[in-house]
Amino acid sequence: MACPLLHTFDEIQALVTKFIDEDIIRQKALMELAVQFENASAAKSDFRKAYEKCYDITHESRALIDTFLKQESNKDYDMNLALYRKAAKIENQTESKFELLELQDEEALRQTLEEKARAEKELEEKMKQQKAEYELFTLEFEVQSDSEYETD
Repeated sequence: MACPLLHTFDEIQALVTKFIDEDIIRQKALMELAVQFENASAAKSDFRKAYEKCYDITHESRALIDTFLKQESNKDYDMNLALYRKAAKIENQTESKFELLELQDEEALRQTLEEKARAEKELEEKMKQQKAEYELFTLEFEVQSDSEYETD
């Protein structure tokens, strides 16, 4: 029985190029979604600040509203970061796929894989730094994470 898979390099290259194009579309969609979460977080933050100026509601009600809006804003911010990380990962994978298509010999492939590993390590370090900065921000502005809120 004949193998139903593609046999020639050109056929495989065309198929992989199609997959890469689809990955780029997914990456752009993630970036657009990340921007939407960033905008939602900013809107909730602005809304929360507006409530700080409302003196005709009780302090207790204002505090509850403030806490709730902080939680929601933080969730949007976390989602925003996660989407940016995912989009960056897809971009790295897409770039790697392009590079692999262009490689002709085994030595070039080995070097590319080493560079990819270094780039991924740098991305992880950058993400750790962003997380540390976010944690510092939450401590500085006394913002509680979801895990610090009591659930019933």
